Amino acid sequence: MLTLTLAFVWGNACAQSTQVQAPVIGNTVVVVGHAFVTDAGQHVPLARGTAIVQGSTIETGADGYVYIATVDNGFISVRPESSLSFERYEYDPAAPQNTLIRLMLHKGVVREISGDGARAARGRYRMNTPVAALGVRGTDFSVFTDANVTRATVRSGGIVMTPLGVDCSASGIGPCEGPAAAQLFADGHKTFVEVDRNGARPVTVDAKLSQLVPDHAAPPLRSEDTDARAVTTMTSEEPGVTPGQLTFPTVAPAQPAQPAPPVTPPAPVVPVAPPVVVVPVVPPPVVVPPPVVAPPQPEAQQIFWGRFAPIASLPADTTLAALIEKGGEQVGTILPFAMTRTPQQAMVMPTSGSFNFGLQSYEAYIVDSTAGTATAAAITNGVLSIDFGARSFSTQLDLTANGSTHLVSGQGGVSTDGKLFSDYTSPAAILGAVAGKTATQAGYVFTQGIDGKTTAVGATLWGR
Repeated sequence: MLTLTLAFVWGNACAQSTQVQAPVIGNTVVVVGHAFVTDAGQHVPLARGTAIVQGSTIETGADGYVYIATVDNGFISVRPESSLSFERYEYDPAAPQNTLIRLMLHKGVVREISGDGARAARGRYRMNTPVAALGVRGTDFSVFTDANVTRATVRSGGIVMTPLGVDCSASGIGPCEGPAAAQLFADGHKTFVEVDRNGARPVTVDAKLSQLVPDHAAPPLRSEDTDARAVTTMTSEEPGVTPGQLTFPTVAPAQPAQPAPPVTPPAPVVPVAPPVVVVPVVPPPVVVPPPVVAPPQPEAQQIFWGRFAPIASLPADTTLAALIEKGGEQVGTILPFAMTRTPQQAMVMPTSGSFNFGLQSYEAYIVDSTAGTATAAAITNGVLSIDFGARSFSTQLDLTANGSTHLVSGQGGVSTDGKLFSDYTSPAAILGAVAGKTATQAGYVFTQGIDGKTTAVGATLWGR
């Protein structure tokens, strides 16, 4: 009995020792609002200076922010309403190339600046979300995710994103490469990469849609860059202006009032004789025939699209680049398509009313990422409705290829300059615009996942 008791006590002591000796992956340098850490079954509030160990999960409330300085001189910002787990974080400063990191962003927004370990062992870094796997190329990036979609932007370096599935398991190590992967490199915050639960491959989207980018979904604190620089080697993008650098115009002192000039008495009034009235002779009226009014001419096409990138065996279209060089405005890019419109200085959008647009022309494909093929598709039953008062739109169309018909649908908002952008709940990712003096033309590019290996992509032009 004594032997068994000692063995039981010794076993518990060893288990507790193992928990205590879990690798420390970093320390909190900023904790704001409601934030908690779950470790070994314990759910406790976070405080500044708390050690975060491998296996921990950080959770933040609606007002919560947590900044972590990692042991390999990296930086992680967990924004409000987020949950991030450190499943593996094994770093040896003597052999950083052997680092192994796997994080799980369950929901919310995280910004990460890669540390020495992640930069030295890029092939052994992974951040999973419910729908995607992300790898790094030595990076400062932000990620948003919920249960259905993941979006990421890059400030420096690059990332690779791949939908989770048969060829990309959440239990893997390092990035998933292959035809379903997409890379995004820093481009001055012009684009972001997005993948949804049914998407066969991530798509690149115009970052002018600020309401979709991670930093808009959960904005950083003003001190985030300063705190990041304190624990990493990142440099400021802009130095800012200190009060000593400001100058103000000198205001000249007011001039003393001058005495008013003397008043001269008015001259005597001399009576004036009444004028002689002359009655003109009016000629008979001349009858002028009404002018011939030509019927109004329809406006020329002002929205254009092209294949910005090759698709399967189809080459890229160079005519779009020529339009942009001539002053065309880039509306949006959803690979392989990009859309432009002519400058719209004279456009006046309606402020109320809902208008239906008819489909005029299109180009669409069903892309099979496994076979590497793109099959031309026909579009029927196209509907586009824009509510200018509510600044919203909805659309749907039937896309047919290989004997099968698929419903593509979406909805979203309309910006003040006439841009269309799909919202978080839209089945299809959509970017487009209206054009014309009274917004009588519309166009958009789209993509929507069909199943795990096929995706619908296309471009459309509409009129009313």
